[in-house]
Amino acid sequence: MYELDMSSSKLSSSSYSSVYRSTPTSDNSTRLSAYGSRKYCRRTSSRASERSKSSFSSLPTRRPKTSASACIGGRDNHSFVVAMIEGRGVATEVGMCFIDLRTSECILSQIADSQTYVKTLHKLNLYNPVEIILSVTAIEPSKSKLCKILEDNMPMASIIPIGRKYFNDAIGLNYIKQYSLEEDSASLILGITSKFYCLAATGAILKYIESTQNIFFTNHSIKFKYQGCEGTMMIDCVTARNLELISNINNPRSNHSLYGILNNTRTPMGARLLRTNTLQPLSDVTTINMRLDAVEELIRHEETFFAIQTALKPFQDIDHLITALIQVPKKPSVKHAEQSINNVIILKHTLKLINLLKESFTGVQNSLLDAIYSLLNDLRLEALEERINDVINEDITYVKSPLALRNQRCYAVRAGFNGLLDVARQTYKETVDDLNEMIDQYREQYQIPIKTQFSSTAGFYLSINIEQLEDKQLPLIFINVKKKRKTLTFTTLEVMKKNTKISDSLTEVYLMSDKTIEDLISEIRNDISVLYKASESIAMLDMLTSFAHQCTVSNYVRPEFTDTLAIKAGRNPMRESLYVDTFVPNDTYASSATNFQLITGPNMSGKSTYLRQIALMSIMSQIGSYVPAEYASFRIVDQLFTRICNDDNIESNASTFVVEMRETAYILQNVTDDSLVIIDELGRGTSTHDGLGITYAICEELLKTKAFIFFATHFHELTRSLTVYPNVVNLHLEVEIEEEDSRVAMKYLYRVKDGRNDEEHYGLKFGQIIGLPENVIRKATEVSYKLKELIDSNKEKSTSNKIIQRRKTLLQLTQHLLQIRRSSNLDKEELRKYLKMVQEEFITKMEALF
Repeated sequence: MYELDMSSSKLSSSSYSSVYRSTPTSDNSTRLSAYGSRKYCRRTSSRASERSKSSFSSLPTRRPKTSASACIGGRDNHSFVVAMIEGRGVATEVGMCFIDLRTSECILSQIADSQTYVKTLHKLNLYNPVEIILSVTAIEPSKSKLCKILEDNMPMASIIPIGRKYFNDAIGLNYIKQYSLEEDSASLILGITSKFYCLAATGAILKYIESTQNIFFTNHSIKFKYQGCEGTMMIDCVTARNLELISNINNPRSNHSLYGILNNTRTPMGARLLRTNTLQPLSDVTTINMRLDAVEELIRHEETFFAIQTALKPFQDIDHLITALIQVPKKPSVKHAEQSINNVIILKHTLKLINLLKESFTGVQNSLLDAIYSLLNDLRLEALEERINDVINEDITYVKSPLALRNQRCYAVRAGFNGLLDVARQTYKETVDDLNEMIDQYREQYQIPIKTQFSSTAGFYLSINIEQLEDKQLPLIFINVKKKRKTLTFTTLEVMKKNTKISDSLTEVYLMSDKTIEDLISEIRNDISVLYKASESIAMLDMLTSFAHQCTVSNYVRPEFTDTLAIKAGRNPMRESLYVDTFVPNDTYASSATNFQLITGPNMSGKSTYLRQIALMSIMSQIGSYVPAEYASFRIVDQLFTRICNDDNIESNASTFVVEMRETAYILQNVTDDSLVIIDELGRGTSTHDGLGITYAICEELLKTKAFIFFATHFHELTRSLTVYPNVVNLHLEVEIEEEDSRVAMKYLYRVKDGRNDEEHYGLKFGQIIGLPENVIRKATEVSYKLKELIDSNKEKSTSNKIIQRRKTLLQLTQHLLQIRRSSNLDKEELRKYLKMVQEEFITKMEALF
C-alpha cells in the first residue's frame, strides 16, 4: 500500500561510482575496473569472438584513472554492471539487468523504446554502469545500432562482449527463483515471466559475475526489483548536466549542485536514494503528496525531527553489510573469518541503533512515517537481536579504533561455546599483558617516556617525541627507527616476536570462532529480507529528514499540484545559496492558454538563472521537497528537456551549431503535452538570418504541443512575429539605462516583467560603454532605428494583426476567469472587487486594439 513497496525511484538506493573491472590475479581473485568502451569495441572482430568463446575470467583488463560519468558526473561508492539484450522484431524492445557489486542491489527492466533509445539511455544514465555486457552478435560482424549509441553516449563504460548462449531467459528465471527473497519470489516471478529479454539479461549477468568476480550468493538472499519507466519524470543526460543536478559543471568536486544543496542526509542509504530521485523524480501525485505530508509533519514536530536526525547519524552502510552477509567465499580463509566477525558486530550495532531510532518516533501522526516505523518495528528484527546476543557478548559494540576493534573481535563469541577458543583467547591476553610489562621495563630501564602505538598492519610499536629525548641518543636495542615530523617510531626484536605470537593467537581465535559465527550468519540469512526493508525504510526517513532540514535553514514552501504553473517570488535554489541577501525573486505563471513564454533581455540580465530556476523547482517539487518561493503550484511534468547555452562540446569535436541542432532535434522528437521545455539562446551558432529562420520554425513546431515552454532569445523579431499565436506570452528581464553627459551605464535589476522590452538596442548601448567611436555608434543607431520603424509601421497597418491580438486578449480573459473559478479563496465582496478590476483591465486592453 505504501510507497515503501514501490519502485526504486520511490524508495531504493542507487547511484554512480568509480571502481576497477575484473583483473585476474595469481589466486584467481578479480577486481572491477573501467576503460573506454570505444577502445574495447573498436578491436578486431576476431579478438571479440575469441573473448566470447573463452572463459569469462580470461577477459583482458586495463586499469583506469577514473570512471566518473561523462554526462552527469558525481562521486559515490557504487559499482553497477549491466547486461543488455535487444529484441529482434521491428519494435525496439530492450531488456536490462543491473547489479551493484557493492550492495548486491539487482534491478530488472524491459523497455519498449524508440529508434533513438531515449528511455534506455535514461535508465543507463540513472545508474551509470562501469561495465555494459552485450551479446557478441551485437558487435560482430558489424556493430548494431544499439552498440553504436552506447559508444557515443556511455564513453566511460567498458562494453564487454560475451557469447549469445549466455542470454537465456530460462536460465535467468531459474536464477531469480534460486536467489530471490522467498517472500518476494511469487509476485516477482508472476510479473516478469513474460519479460523474456530482461530474464535473458539476468541469466547473462549473474553467470558473468560468478565467473569473473568469484562472487557467489546464498539462496533466497538477493532483493530483485523490476522497474519500468512509468510513474517517473524522464530527465536525459544532457539536461542533468546542464542543470547541474548531480555535479557542478565548472568544478566537479564542488557540492554546488542541486543534489549537493538538498543533501543533508546522515546515512549512505539516504544519500543514494536522494541521488536516484534527483535524476528520476516521481510523477505520481499521490506518492509525492505522501512525502510532502511526512516532511510537513517533521517540520511541525521539531523535537521529533532533531531526535530522528541525531539517531540516524551513527548508522553504517546497511546495504553494504547485507552484501557481505549474503556472499559466500569460494575458499574459507582467516581474512574471511575476521570479516565475518566484523559483520556480526556491525549488525549487532545496527539493530541497537534501530531501537534507538524507533524511540524518536514520538507523537508522529503520518501515514508514511507510520509505515516506516512499522517496518522498523518488525518482530523479526527483535528476534535477530536476541539470537545475536545469545552468541555474542552483550558489551561488544562497533568501534572505529583498529586496536579496540581487534579486541572486540577477539572476545566477540561468548565464553563456553568452544573450550579451545577460550584457551586461545587466554593466550592472546597473556601475550598482550607480557608485551605491556616489557614496554614498562623499557621506560624504567632507559628513563625515556616511550609511548605504545598500534596499527592494523604493523601491530604494536613504540614512539617518542624528539623533544623529550633531550639531545640523548636512542639505545641500540631500538631498531627500525623512522622519523615522522617531531616523532620517532621504532621497535625491538622482542616486540616483533610478541607481535608474531599475538598474530598467531588471533588467527587461532578467528578460526575457532568461525564455525560459531558462520552458524549464526546462516540463521541471519533466513530473515535477510527484514534487513532489506529496514535499510529502505531508513533511507526514505533520512531523505525526508534531509528535506525538512532544508526548510529549517531556508524559507521554503510546500508546493501544490494543479494544471497550471504558478510561482510567487520563486528563487533559484543554487544561486540563492551563493547570494542569500541579494538574490531577486521572480513570479512565474503558465497555463494551457499561456504555455509558450518568450523571454528577452541583454546578456547577464538573469535569463538563464530564471530558466534554470523553473526547471530546478519543478524537480524539487516532484521528489517531495519544499521549494524556494512564497507560493508554488506545479503541473506534473513527464519529461524535462533543456537546450541551455554552454561551451562547445569539445569532447565530441562538435560545433556550437551542431550541438544546438542535435539537442533541439531530440526535444522535437520526444516532447509531449505534459513536458517542460527550457531553451536558452537558440540559433547563436550560425548566421543571424539562418538562426532567426531556424528558431522561428522550431518555435512553430513546439507551439503545436501543450507543453510548458520557456524560450529565451536574443532575436527580438520573434517577440513580434510569434504574437499571432494566442498562447505566446512575451516577458523580459528589466534593465535600467542611465545616461549622463556622454556616458552610458546599465543597471541590472533581475526582475521579470510582462511584455516586450522597450529598449531593444542593448548592443548599441554596450558599444558606447566599451568606447566604440562616436561616429560608428551614431551611424549604427540611425540604421537600426530606420529598420525598426519600417517593420513596426507594416505591423501596425495590418488589420489581421489587430484581430489576432483581440482574440488573444479574449482567450487570456477566459483562462483567467477559469483559474479564478478553480482556485479562488476570496469571499464574495473581495471577489466582486477583484472581478471588477479584471473587467476594467480587459476593457482598457480591448480599446487599445480598435
